[in-house]
Amino acid sequence: MWMTPGAARPSTERRSDRLPPGGCKVPPSPLHAYSQGESGGREGGMEMRPSQLSRTAVPLLPPGLARGQRGVSRLVLGTDFSLRSEFALARALRLPLAHGSVFCVLHVAPVLDGQEGPGGTLSGARCLRKAVSSVCRRLRNRVDIDVREELGRGDPVEVASAVARMSGAELVVLGRPHVTYPVRALAEDSTVRRMVRHLGVSVLVVVPHPVRPYGRPLVAVDFSRESRRALELTLRLCPAPALVDVLHVVDTAAQEAELRRAHAPAERWLLLRQEREYQARVALGRFLAPYREAGRELEVRVRCGEPAEEGILAEALERGSDLLALAMSAVEARTPLTEQVLARAGCDVLVSRHLSPAS
Repeated sequence: MWMTPGAARPSTERRSDRLPPGGCKVPPSPLHAYSQGESGGREGGMEMRPSQLSRTAVPLLPPGLARGQRGVSRLVLGTDFSLRSEFALARALRLPLAHGSVFCVLHVAPVLDGQEGPGGTLSGARCLRKAVSSVCRRLRNRVDIDVREELGRGDPVEVASAVARMSGAELVVLGRPHVTYPVRALAEDSTVRRMVRHLGVSVLVVVPHPVRPYGRPLVAVDFSRESRRALELTLRLCPAPALVDVLHVVDTAAQEAELRRAHAPAERWLLLRQEREYQARVALGRFLAPYREAGRELEVRVRCGEPAEEGILAEALERGSDLLALAMSAVEARTPLTEQVLARAGCDVLVSRHLSPAS
């Protein structure tokens, strides 16, 4: 993913000065200076050409009006110009974008041994320019949005990490192959899996073709700080009146194992699940209280007696969820629950991750 066979090293001398329709030149960003100064001819280098929409229409979100945080302010879209990348682009354009946000379209070309010519990269640059032109046309009524293009060379994960870090991206959007049946886990070296593991920002993995904004998201929480951030990011991506289901899967494996060893009657099993479910509903109600007081409509969902990944996937299927959001640890690079859900979900998956600056 994100690779174009036959791509080669970018040539700054042969860059075109043409801009996409509706675009105008803006001063080069620090990332652009980094790509030409420090990365230049090295592997993993990148170049950046920002294009800001120029229209006389009034912005949808006029400045000076007090508003709560809503939408995404810095988004990176990864593309390899495939069908799944088109799905990711269509979804990214349907996300709520904050006033003055940055929409960056990123393509990474591979490094091929023995190939030094600029032909492959120039071909990728032309496709990237067309993609950016399409974004500018579709965002022509949002004069406040800064649309940029980013052409990198090298390993997609390393380049995407550098782009996300230097641009301060809040969300990276990319597509993945459709789910296969019988279900097979993503390959160990798949780009999607590596992105989720190694990027220090939240990742939205798009599966089906989007036809409308998200209307029935499902957020899996465990009452941790990370899951609270996942819920808050989902609320930003799915503003009212979208109904948000919040799910907590109760882990009763240890208690049920004790009952099994003690040959306990069925009444004990039923009582255990009822007690744990009641406790979970009370805790989930307290967890959601601040958002309900702010006027958001949130539905409490609790499941018991099944593994967490099975419960999350089953709930998403039963509810017809179009977005499944869950948190990822800020310390661990590998989270089995996240990867299992990502490998088997039939809807879009939002993996919320927030690393500290020292990470």
